[in-house]
Amino acid sequence: MRQILLTLILLDVVALGYSFILGVGLGDAASISHHLLAGMLAAFLIIFTHVLIIFYLIGSGLDIREAVEGKEEQAGKYISLTRRLKKQVFPWACFSILLIIVAALLGAEVHSRLIPGHGAGEGAEMPLRQIGGWWVHLVFVLLALAVNLVAFAVEFRVVSRNRKAIEEINSAA
Repeated sequence: MRQILLTLILLDVVALGYSFILGVGLGDAASISHHLLAGMLAAFLIIFTHVLIIFYLIGSGLDIREAVEGKEEQAGKYISLTRRLKKQVFPWACFSILLIIVAALLGAEVHSRLIPGHGAGEGAEMPLRQIGGWWVHLVFVLLALAVNLVAFAVEFRVVSRNRKAIEEINSAA
């Protein structure tokens, strides 16, 4: 799971970075379209990663509880461990998902104001920095990026510890 998580995190960072670069270089309708698509795909990928980790911890927690059932010493140690691990991850993952959704919705709102009118021809310059609210989208993107980086670090550490606990239980059996 650690390798899968690391791969997803790297894909998330690349997708966000690509979307950010496209957003900084906006200039025409085509670049707006590419930025919007890249941003939405990055948001979906990030949300998928966090939800995957949440469900992984729920499922492995149930498996650990079942594996140590009837073994008092192990049950006390590992059941409380899985609860602590979930408490470490869930707030970060849920807040990260919320911030990505807000940033994406704000971006979609800003982009909806950039749709060229009927009089604008192909390749017409867009009044990008004259649109109110683009900076709010940028602030939320940067905030979401920072929180997601912390969440990914916490998730990776917790998944590694969770895997170690599973290996300990398997070796004791």
